[in-house]
Amino acid sequence: MANTSFDRPSTRPDEIHSLLIGVERYNPQKAGVLEDYLARQCANPDPASNHDLMANLALLKMYQFNPDLVDLDVIRRILAKALISQSQGDFNLCLYLLSDEICSDASIGKLLVLRDYLEGAQFDKFWKEMYGVEDDDDESVVDGIAGFDNGLRRLIIGEITSTYQTVAAKAVEKMVNLDEEAVLRLCKEHNWPADSNGIITLPLKSENEAKNTVIKENVKFEQLTKILSAANDI
Repeated sequence: MANTSFDRPSTRPDEIHSLLIGVERYNPQKAGVLEDYLARQCANPDPASNHDLMANLALLKMYQFNPDLVDLDVIRRILAKALISQSQGDFNLCLYLLSDEICSDASIGKLLVLRDYLEGAQFDKFWKEMYGVEDDDDESVVDGIAGFDNGLRRLIIGEITSTYQTVAAKAVEKMVNLDEEAVLRLCKEHNWPADSNGIITLPLKSENEAKNTVIKENVKFEQLTKILSAANDI
């Protein structure tokens, strides 16, 4: 059975696990413990083990019950982590616990725009929105999230291999925000052959394989006689 975002990550400490399944789950005095745990998640660059949705939802719930505890930077990091989760519903689950006032914050609003680009497979726009223009001195909304770019690329690569049988290397460069040399390394890493025209061939899988569709119509004998009679009258 595939893991879900509610399964216990291998990196979750026993202290945190006991907190999440016990009566202290929504004790506001434990908010600092979960905030420290989030900091450790953000410092871990491995996208396979650095996201604990259950713990982060518990922290957001504490903020919901205790508005005086709200830390917008913590919420930003929780949403950024959820954005690159393998489970596409994680971001919205976090969003449901946020007030309209919190969502009106500029950094949270930008993450909502990024979510829309990601869901719409507008990956080129995603990268441009995330990093902005070169002379923009503002901090990125994903600052402090180790391994964010690689985690995002892992998601995008999954979408590419589920959508295409062949794709131009130039298109992949834009989708994953890498230069030509890096994309060629990516092809070698995944054993994707690329021809002299820059066309990458991707492995067939159930999602990208063309399937014949057979449409059957069941016509009763009584209906057939009516159709034949009408044809004779024409």
